[in-house]
Amino acid sequence: MNSGSPYVLQLNADYTPMKVLRWERAVELVLAEKAVTVQPFPQRFVRSSRLAVPWPAVIALRRYARTRGRVRFSSRSVIARDHYTCQYCGVRPRLGDGHPDRDQLTTDHVVPRAQARDGVVYLPWSKQWVNVTSWENCCAACRACNNRKADRTPLQANMPLRQYPRVPTQADVLRLALARVGVVPDEWRMYLPEGWDLFADCASDAPGARLLSVS
Repeated sequence: MNSGSPYVLQLNADYTPMKVLRWERAVELVLAEKAVTVQPFPQRFVRSSRLAVPWPAVIALRRYARTRGRVRFSSRSVIARDHYTCQYCGVRPRLGDGHPDRDQLTTDHVVPRAQARDGVVYLPWSKQWVNVTSWENCCAACRACNNRKADRTPLQANMPLRQYPRVPTQADVLRLALARVGVVPDEWRMYLPEGWDLFADCASDAPGARLLSVS
């Protein structure tokens, strides 16, 4: 068996990108006629004793499906959602090869744990109570800013946020999936939206980035 990528890009029936899945699941969908192979890896096949099918790089669903992308909360995903950028000073730590230096970034609780009540905090920008550790109350921060802010809110520390933390959008879900893949196959590129490149995206300000005062 010639080995292709372990990951496959799944498109909806209208060819908009949905998610990244393992090749085994992609082959199951194709064999069950729930999806079609749009782009195979050249000269690579998935073989069994009875058949050989092209190793899928990109598949598309035969019937349109509503997107319900969700990302499990984690420190790594928060940092990726925030474009590997400190949400206070805007620094983007980089390794020598240009990739993000994750070791220089941390996850900060915007409203600190010390000010939580029974594990929840009040967010003045959304006027909601949320779990202290949640998408809506955590953001990426460099170690220097995290230490400087300490157990204070951004307003108390005079450290305005660049953008409010939020639950990932469908576009974020796809971008986080691409970040987990690491090296994106060439076969995927024409099906990804403009600005999909995670590291190129990190080289410019996130859309709508601006200084925000949060009490």
